[in-house]
Amino acid sequence: MFGLSVDDLAYLIAIVDDEKEEGERIKGLVQKYFEGYPDKTYEVSLYQDGGQLMAELAQQRYFDLYFLDVEMVRQENGIELAHRIRSLYQEPVIVYVTNHLECAPEAFEVNAYRFIPKRMLTEKLSDVLDHALSVIDQIDQRAYVVDAAGSVERILYKNIICIQKDGKYINLRHRNGTCRERKTLTEVMNALASAEFIYVDKSYIVNLRQIESIKKDQLVLRDGSMVRISRPRYRKVREQLIAYWRREV
Repeated sequence: MFGLSVDDLAYLIAIVDDEKEEGERIKGLVQKYFEGYPDKTYEVSLYQDGGQLMAELAQQRYFDLYFLDVEMVRQENGIELAHRIRSLYQEPVIVYVTNHLECAPEAFEVNAYRFIPKRMLTEKLSDVLDHALSVIDQIDQRAYVVDAAGSVERILYKNIICIQKDGKYINLRHRNGTCRERKTLTEVMNALASAEFIYVDKSYIVNLRQIESIKKDQLVLRDGSMVRISRPRYRKVREQLIAYWRREV
């Protein structure tokens, strides 16, 4: 996932249950929970088919929290679906909602956060959301550590604007300034391990969170600066950005 920015993004929640009525019930309880927290912004997406969810994930539409039914008759079960979600990224918070308690040990093999019997949804969901949102907020504290000569600096992902190659060094620009490190862009990208960072040309990485608009072949960033998109990468950058923005709606 891209992660959650507590200052400018909603909590993104996906519910997957092949029984429409059950999915709607979970959605209603989630909405009722957030009514008690008017300062929190959220978005709930409901799916009856895990394949539909995976298609959206493949297009970079990630979620922070997943409610999965373990037993789905017409398709792969929730445990198989969880394995597929985790194959794309490592930080989803997964809650199983099911009548099949015998599946609990297998469910925790995919690092499920909670396991709620459907008959106890009303009693348990509020407590689960309290804890799950806390975990999600902690995930948002992910940071990149710049280890330069004589100093070490910890920069939150959400504060990184862009990273530019400069010979054998990289210049990392963030909300509070710029720092320099002797690394390749590939090494930095591997260390970040997050789909919210994209190459806009072979010597430039930009944080999707920091993009305000596209004007012709230029990205306009939130700090007012502009970054050129190389011709070979233009289409992919545009598609990734649109998918990211649609996820925020």
